[in-house]
Amino acid sequence: MSSPILNLFAKAPQPGQVKTRLQKGCSAAKAAQIARELVICSVELTTQSWPGEVQLQVWPDAGHPFFRWLHGDYAVALFTQVKGDLGAKITATLDDGISRRGAAAVMGCDVPHCPGEVLEQAYFSLTRGKNVIGLCDDGGYYFIGLTVPVPALFQNIPWGSDKVGSTTLAKADALGIEFDTHLPMLRDIDYWEDLEAAAHTCHKLLPLLQC
Repeated sequence: MSSPILNLFAKAPQPGQVKTRLQKGCSAAKAAQIARELVICSVELTTQSWPGEVQLQVWPDAGHPFFRWLHGDYAVALFTQVKGDLGAKITATLDDGISRRGAAAVMGCDVPHCPGEVLEQAYFSLTRGKNVIGLCDDGGYYFIGLTVPVPALFQNIPWGSDKVGSTTLAKADALGIEFDTHLPMLRDIDYWEDLEAAAHTCHKLLPLLQC
């Protein structure tokens, strides 16, 4: 099997459009600044720790200056996410990567505190033909990697709820898809207290706590 691709999903850091749940602890402008830094930290993490290619799947437009800057500074390829719900976006991304490399993964930008060795574990599991998932403690997942296309796995999922992970695992079981590798559970950054907790293990996030 050739080298699996890791796709980072990111939104343009526009105030009021990103990290709205953080606004219980800060302004919309501050939340957008935090979102921007989380994307940068995630790109740094993945380009340093993922042994293969990293791509940035962005929304709403790959021509946004922030994304163009990331492309120039970190040499990550940029792609605009397809239209539709998150399931449609993940399906299109994974199916393309699997068709080209035999395996592909999707990761969000909410866990820049993920240890680098976790990404290495995921990479080498995929190269051995093993499907991978990394669950979040809020009921979602921060990483999913497949070796075969399974569009049905991402249909009728209650995106944004605490049932995403459990529903996905139940659908996988019904479809005969086994996740051979379960990565360590992580706490993703949605609320201010999540950012505070992550900053204790990832010190580069500490400056973001300053209002």
